[in-house]
Amino acid sequence: MTGGLPVYVTENGIGTADDAVRVDYIRRALGGVQRCLADGIDVRGYFYWSLLDNFEWVLGYGPTFGLVEVDRETFERRPKPSATWIGAVARDNAVQA
Repeated sequence: MTGGLPVYVTENGIGTADDAVRVDYIRRALGGVQRCLADGIDVRGYFYWSLLDNFEWVLGYGPTFGLVEVDRETFERRPKPSATWIGAVARDNAVQA
């Protein structure tokens, strides 16, 4: 239990080049949030880490956590399928299969 305090899930994500793995990871994480809500835990928010593929202090640009790919040469940003998927979850207020 949280002692009645609200909970926010922050910086939850996975560094992977396989976007299908990312979608599955987020789906399972949101399933955990749903179970917490069913148990009466006051979960107020879920924040995925990170919007963009970013620099990790120890590993550099190696792990790709982002929902949006960043071309390091041109700085072009391209949404990944996981961005579309999580956008649909937010829009529909429901976790899609």
